[in-house]
Amino acid sequence: LISYWCLLFGGRLCAESTVAGRSSVVYELAWSCTAMLLLAAAAIHLRKTVLLCATGVLVAIDQVLWYVDILGYLVLDKLPIKVCGYLFWPTTGLMKKATAWHHVLFVPLVVFVCARSDGLPLGRGVLVSAAMTVASQVVCRYCTPLELPPGPGEDKPRYLNLNLCHEAFKGLKVEWIKRYDRARPAVYLPWMLWIWNAGNIGLFALLAGLLLLVARLLGFPGARMIM
Repeated sequence: LISYWCLLFGGRLCAESTVAGRSSVVYELAWSCTAMLLLAAAAIHLRKTVLLCATGVLVAIDQVLWYVDILGYLVLDKLPIKVCGYLFWPTTGLMKKATAWHHVLFVPLVVFVCARSDGLPLGRGVLVSAAMTVASQVVCRYCTPLELPPGPGEDKPRYLNLNLCHEAFKGLKVEWIKRYDRARPAVYLPWMLWIWNAGNIGLFALLAGLLLLVARLLGFPGARMIM
C-alpha cells in the first residue's frame, strides 16, 4: 500500500509540468480514497482491524459506485453514475488514469485482510469511520478551495472539490443530492455528511457481505462480521 501510494504521488507529480498542476497533486492527497491507503497500511502493521475496517467503510460509497459505472460502461457503453467520469475528462492525464486501481481494489483488500484475522468489526468500524468522515469534510471545506486558478498557458481552473466538501461530484444524475451544493458550510456539510455516512455504511455492509462469502469459501478463519 505504501509503495502504491508513493507511485501514485510520485508519478502524478512528475507528470505535471506547472506549479498549478503540482499544487493540485499535493492537494489531492487529501482525498479519502488516497489518504486511506496510508492509514490502512498503518492499521495492518499495527494489527488494528477496527481502524482497518473504518478505512474501508469511509470510502465504500465511492468504490461501490465505481463498480456500477464500470459495469454500466461495459454493458451499456455509458456511465450510469459518473463517479469515475473524471477519467474521461480531456484534462486527466495518463498517469492519473493508471493510478486509479485503488478505487476498485481497496475495499476487497480491507475485507480479506480482516477475514484472515478475528473477523470484520463492522460496528466499531462504522463509528470510527463516521468520526473520520466529519473531520475530513470539515478540514477540506475550510482548508481547501473548490478549484485552483489556472496556471500559465491554461484557460480553465483546476477543479478540486476534495471529498465533495463544496458540492456533489460533477455530472451526478441524482438531482436531489445536489440540493445544497455550494451552500454555506452550516447547511451543506450536515446534508452531505448524512448522505455520505448512510451510503458508506449500507454499501460497505452489502459489499463486505458478498466478499465474506468468498472468503468463507477460501477458508479464511475470520470470514464473519463482528461488532
